Amino acid sequence: MRFSRDRRGQSVVVGTVILFGFLIVALGIFQIQVVPTENANVEFEHSQQVEDDFGDLRNDVLRAGSTGSTGSTQVRLGTRYPARTFFINPPPVSGSLETEPTGPIRVLNATVGDGAHQNARDFWNMSPSFETRSLRYDAEYNEFDGAPELVYEHSVVAAEFDDAVLLRTGQTVVSEEGISLTALTGSVSETGVVPRSVDPRAVSASDTTVPLEPRGGQITLELPTAIGNASALADRWNGALPAGATATPNATGEALRVTLDNTSDDRPYRLALSEVSLDASGETEPAYVVPVGPQNVALDDTVTVEVRDRYNNPVPDATVSIVGDGRENTTNDDGRVFFEANRTSITATINGTDAQPFEDVSFDASADAPTTGVNRIYEVEWDEFDPVPIEEGTTDGELDILVSDADSDAPIDNAAVDVALTPLGNVNGIPSFDEPSETDADGRTTVRNFNTNGANAGDNFTFYASAGDDVDVTRVTVVENTGTGSEADAAQAVDGTGSTTGSGNSGKLRFDITADSDISINAAAIRTTGSLSSVGADSESKFTIRGEPSDPAGSTDGSFDYTFNPSVVVGPSDGDTEVRFDKLDTGIENISMVNSEANADIVVALQFDDGSVKQFFFQADERQPGPPN
Repeated sequence: MRFSRDRRGQSVVVGTVILFGFLIVALGIFQIQVVPTENANVEFEHSQQVEDDFGDLRNDVLRAGSTGSTGSTQVRLGTRYPARTFFINPPPVSGSLETEPTGPIRVLNATVGDGAHQNARDFWNMSPSFETRSLRYDAEYNEFDGAPELVYEHSVVAAEFDDAVLLRTGQTVVSEEGISLTALTGSVSETGVVPRSVDPRAVSASDTTVPLEPRGGQITLELPTAIGNASALADRWNGALPAGATATPNATGEALRVTLDNTSDDRPYRLALSEVSLDASGETEPAYVVPVGPQNVALDDTVTVEVRDRYNNPVPDATVSIVGDGRENTTNDDGRVFFEANRTSITATINGTDAQPFEDVSFDASADAPTTGVNRIYEVEWDEFDPVPIEEGTTDGELDILVSDADSDAPIDNAAVDVALTPLGNVNGIPSFDEPSETDADGRTTVRNFNTNGANAGDNFTFYASAGDDVDVTRVTVVENTGTGSEADAAQAVDGTGSTTGSGNSGKLRFDITADSDISINAAAIRTTGSLSSVGADSESKFTIRGEPSDPAGSTDGSFDYTFNPSVVVGPSDGDTEVRFDKLDTGIENISMVNSEANADIVVALQFDDGSVKQFFFQADERQPGPPN
């Protein structure tokens, strides 16, 4: 038997093989042509994103240098490609972010002008320079050819290509108003795919500017650069500089020289310097001191010294001492410290007897010199009786401060207040306290958590409160802790009753004070934030205490009226008046006072025979008598 060949299905197999071949070819073409193109688009988009990140980082650096704020910017170092089922991607793109030292910033042919203190000019004559760095980003792209390396330096983000340089941002170094230079410090070295954070922090923020004058030629800024083609970079800078300023590469090509047009004497340049760290390292150090206000003052007036670093900016927490005096204090957040001019000549220094001439400043004081409180905008006042008694062992004491407009007496809201202290003589401990917050709508702020820190009874301290252009001084004296059995603890106040009885605007505030045991008053004082123009203005003004002494001394009804005319009146026509009274010696039941404003806030302070002190607070308003403390 003979079998025939069956060729059915051969065409199907052949067709399948051909189709599979076409599929393989198509997949190969897609892998070779489409995948690289799509990946190149991914890389291009990533390059644009990094440029945006660099722009944000540049803004954070400039903001830190000008305001002292701290920012944080994420730089997307690398990128990943979208997942593909049938195709192969190259490894993810890895990027690097590194700082590189470039040399010092220099300001040539310039000196600090007459608008600055002599100490600033003397320090500048030492020709300071400021080391800086550049920050560079580079990515290892697989498909995107010609991607630039990004460089940040001197306020500019530059894109460095093989044969060109382009600026991605403007420059802020030179403007019509002046010169602003920021030294970039700290070290950054990051490589990888995931985003990395860079946190610029101000080491020295440009709070102060100094005037620059030409010396032996045109003022020239020498700005070191990490960009290889300095000539191309200079061309780009010339397009960004204001009229009259020109940029050229230096002889080695390692720096730009920006020459300023200083031929016009009516437009002096003011120089602002700062230092910003990229890794939270670096500290500012005192370089020189200047006086704030006149150096010829009245005897016992307050003098102010400002400590500055090499960037001409204030230095907080710097120690300043008085030569040959033993007094020393640390500067506040504004770099300032306060001393009492307690003798005819005092010298404040930041480096003792080894100080350079620009590291100390002297003041002359005389009894007939004008006070420094002339033409001030701010009026700062301790809202406390002077001296302020604080019991030894206190850990949560409070001191109140008022800030107002010197002309109108209107309270100043959101005023920053700094507080400093100086011990008077030898003391056993230095108090600590929380810095006050900004003033509220009533112009008031409070020093809280006052801790005597081992200071003993009899220790005295001078406290300074400063805001704007004014300083107020008070003395804090540590007194013996009389314990819970003190007369002040025994005294209690009950609700006061305000009324508007009386002639014209005058009114009366009446309130009762009771005691759990016998109490004796040695002194009394009253203060109000309203007007007390009637107190001390005429012979009718009274502060009356009624009580029952142990010996009625002939009284027929068992009560005595003790009336005391004011012995000291401080500013009777001011909005904040303080009145002090002669010595009292009696137990009391109630107090009456005449006040010219029905709704003034009243503070009555009583000092008892055992040395304890207590204050009582009232509102002289018949609708709101207010609970006393």
